[in-house]
Amino acid sequence: MMKNKIAAMLAIILAISVTACSSEVGGGTVSIATKDPLEFTGPWIDSDLFDTVSADKEIRLQDDFAAASNKEWKLQLGNQYSAPLQDIEREVIAKMKKSVTDESIPGEEAAVLRKYYGLSSDWDYRNSQGIEPLKPYIQDIESISSMEELYAFFGDLERNPMALAPIAVQVMTNYHTEKFPDINLTMIDLPELSMLDGQGNPHYTDLGTAEGLEIYEQTSNRAVYILQKAGYSEDEARKMFKNCLMWEKKLSLATEGIDFDTLETFAKDRETVVGYSGSFPLDDILNSWGFTDTEYLVMSPRFAKNLSKLCKASYLENMKDYLIVNYCLQSGYYLDRETYDAYYNFSISRANKRLDTGKTPEQIEDELQFEQYIGGTPMLGALNKVYVENYFDDSITGELNSITKDIIAGLRDIFSQEEWLSDEGKALCVEKLDNVKIHIAYQNFEVLDYSKSPFKSKEEGGSFLDAYFAAKRYGMYHNAFLSAQKFNRDYWDPVDSGQSTTMTNAFYSGATNGIYICAGICEPVAYSPDMAYEEKLAGLGAIVGHELTHGFDKSGTQFDKDGKRKQWLPYKDMSAFNDKNDKVAAYYTTKTPFAGAGLYGGSTVNGEATADMGGLRITLYLASKINGFDYDLYFRSFARLWRCNVPLEYEKMLLGDVHPLAFYRANVGLQQFDEFYETYGIQEGDGMYLAPDKRIKVW
Repeated sequence: MMKNKIAAMLAIILAISVTACSSEVGGGTVSIATKDPLEFTGPWIDSDLFDTVSADKEIRLQDDFAAASNKEWKLQLGNQYSAPLQDIEREVIAKMKKSVTDESIPGEEAAVLRKYYGLSSDWDYRNSQGIEPLKPYIQDIESISSMEELYAFFGDLERNPMALAPIAVQVMTNYHTEKFPDINLTMIDLPELSMLDGQGNPHYTDLGTAEGLEIYEQTSNRAVYILQKAGYSEDEARKMFKNCLMWEKKLSLATEGIDFDTLETFAKDRETVVGYSGSFPLDDILNSWGFTDTEYLVMSPRFAKNLSKLCKASYLENMKDYLIVNYCLQSGYYLDRETYDAYYNFSISRANKRLDTGKTPEQIEDELQFEQYIGGTPMLGALNKVYVENYFDDSITGELNSITKDIIAGLRDIFSQEEWLSDEGKALCVEKLDNVKIHIAYQNFEVLDYSKSPFKSKEEGGSFLDAYFAAKRYGMYHNAFLSAQKFNRDYWDPVDSGQSTTMTNAFYSGATNGIYICAGICEPVAYSPDMAYEEKLAGLGAIVGHELTHGFDKSGTQFDKDGKRKQWLPYKDMSAFNDKNDKVAAYYTTKTPFAGAGLYGGSTVNGEATADMGGLRITLYLASKINGFDYDLYFRSFARLWRCNVPLEYEKMLLGDVHPLAFYRANVGLQQFDEFYETYGIQEGDGMYLAPDKRIKVW
């Protein structure tokens, strides 16, 4: 369906490699044999796990570098959970808390952030209001008695702050095409539907499957629960949910998928697209939402034409129930604690086990505030600005820029000398490198204007739900603003949750040919101005090198030096790259991380594993230019970057992740390079030894 297609497209567009690898895991457990998983399974132990490293167990660097170099750290932690880069994340969260509470910080964004956080974090106040803040919205929808009134409601963001309608709007600031090189294309998509899974896939036609039935039960339980709290009887609530699903199913089947290959075909001038929609007031709704200056739209003609068939008086009650049910479903986490906990419990999968990672109640609350309440809403822009302007050290920008330029220059040399690249391929790689845009910490904060969507504070009698709705309303205003702007490779959107500068991350975007160093990654153990140069190279340097090599892999070669979607690398070079990339997959497939886990999914991790080795390759190249470079400090610092201490259940969840397990990121990456062997005298028979003809680094 379109929703899923767009999500997949944007994932490719951003080409983000989440280096942190420490977000909460909610996937299903993996069935493994009853054999003790802590048994020795190969040349290395899975040193990510609790209890695999003990004081009386001697581990040589030459046999298992990840385990040996991080041994003392793991012994100090015991069975205390710690994912890679979690030390950084804790420091960033501490600064985030200052950003939302420090009364001395001036400015509009700081003030609105404190007001919002004051409402979201005061559970006693939220509990005192209960579900009452939601009721006026439900009553307003109930009062609608005609299609004209319904259409007016769709476009009125004061009454309809969620912009719930038969359509949704998405502005593609991260993508431009050959045909529309200077335009932020605006896509008309399916709206938020109740029966979507976490990947955006609808489940209206597979209720006979275990997955479809579970999503139905979870959604139904949430909807009926909150509708009853709002005053409906159980029978009324179930009827409303049934009517909602009936109309949503028709809507979900009324469209067709749009992907990269068809995007330009569906992009038309506004008048043409509006003409497709017939009696459905597409133009009026877009104008009401602020999209008055949007010249081009991307929309399936089939979807546009079907809207007038689905939006008619005979479906009025179904559409009202759709609105009420979805306002209830999307409000539950923003009301009182009782409703929040009920929603949370209803969402627990029978098949998927939620993991206890040892977080304190305070840490869990911080995650809720900064990942969902702020990080998952347009309030993120205010947080990003306040954080960077008050807790990012501007004095390091020059060094970060210098390191990044050195990495780009080093990659230029590597590409120019790479034997498997043709002369044409080398020239094109260098040309793309020369056009990389460097972005460090600061986003385009000047576009923020929260005065467009005010809300009342706690002292003024406001509610958190209204504050959340104000944030959603502002998000629509922000998107409308972006839709009228020219595509700009220099633009870094502060409101986009996928590009937040407070992420503990760096990322590369193919559609802008840009490298982005987030403020949230500029902390020890990745970077500190006080670190030795070797530590900086092994930390942030390797991360930036990793991200830049994504510009030259299977995804990166779909976007040229200007960020336009074009397969620019010659076919014979792409074929050679794929052959080498397949060897990475084949090597990983020989691995069994812990007893009973089965062979590792090499084809899943080969892209990120190749980028890991790319980061090592370029930073080692820079190291070779420095007399007296301390390789031991460099290699230990790289292993420290990926140190990990987690329970077995957590490790199982990561088996399907696109990033290699942390101890593999260290051991497999390092065993590809001569400098590593020379530093520690590694010889055949040692656990870290890999014969030269078996080494798999691509670059």
